[in-house]
Amino acid sequence: MNTKVKICGLRNKETLALLTELQVDYAGFVFTPSKRQVTAEQAGAMMASVPNRPAAVGVFVNPTLSELEQTLAQAPLDVIQLHGQESAEYCEEVKKRFALPVWKAVPVGEEGPLAVDLTAFRPHIEAFLFDTHDTSVAGGTGRRFSWAQIPLLADLAGEATVVIAGGITVDNVGELVSQYAPTFIDLSSGVETDGAKDPEKIKKLMQRVRKHEQSHTITNNAAE
Repeated sequence: MNTKVKICGLRNKETLALLTELQVDYAGFVFTPSKRQVTAEQAGAMMASVPNRPAAVGVFVNPTLSELEQTLAQAPLDVIQLHGQESAEYCEEVKKRFALPVWKAVPVGEEGPLAVDLTAFRPHIEAFLFDTHDTSVAGGTGRRFSWAQIPLLADLAGEATVVIAGGITVDNVGELVSQYAPTFIDLSSGVETDGAKDPEKIKKLMQRVRKHEQSHTITNNAAE
C-alpha cells in the first residue's frame, strides 16, 4: 500500500504544479497566522491555475463557521483541517455544514496524545493528524515525536486515517516509511530551504518514499 503524502504551507502556483507533476496526494494551504499563511483569494487563484491539482486541504486554528464559509467561497477546498482546540461537537457541526471531510490535529508529546479523548471525535472526522506538541505554535514545529508511538496512535484512532506530521525530512523519511509504514505523512518545513519550498527536496522526498515503500513490501513478503 502506498504511503499518501501531503505537502503543507503552499504559497505559489509553481509549487502546486510540481506537486501535481509528482502525483503528491494532498496540498495544504494555511489560513491562520503563520509565515506560510495565504488568503482565500490567493489559494483559490493557485488552485484555478493548476488543472488536475492534488486535493486541497485548508488548515485552520479555532475558526468560526463564518470564517470557514468565507474561505470556501473563494477557495474550493476538499478537506478542512482543524489544528486548534476545536471540540468534537464543533467538528460535527463543520462536517454537517460544509459536507467536507474533517481532519483533526492532535498534539503528541513524549507519552502520546495530550489530554485529548479521541473517542469523542471518531464519528465526526475522517483523519487524525498527529503532530509534535509545542506550547508556542499549533503546528509546523519541524520537530519529530517518537515514531515508536505510531502503532499506539493507530489503535487510538480506530477506523480514522492516521496522518503522521512533525519533523519529517528528506533525510529521515526513509526510516519512517521502511520501519513504521505509515499510511499518510504530512510535511512542510522538511521540504523547505530558507523558509521556501525547495523543488529538489520535494522531488527527493517522493523518490525516497516510493523507494522505501518497495523495501518495506519486499521485507514483509519475505517474512510471510
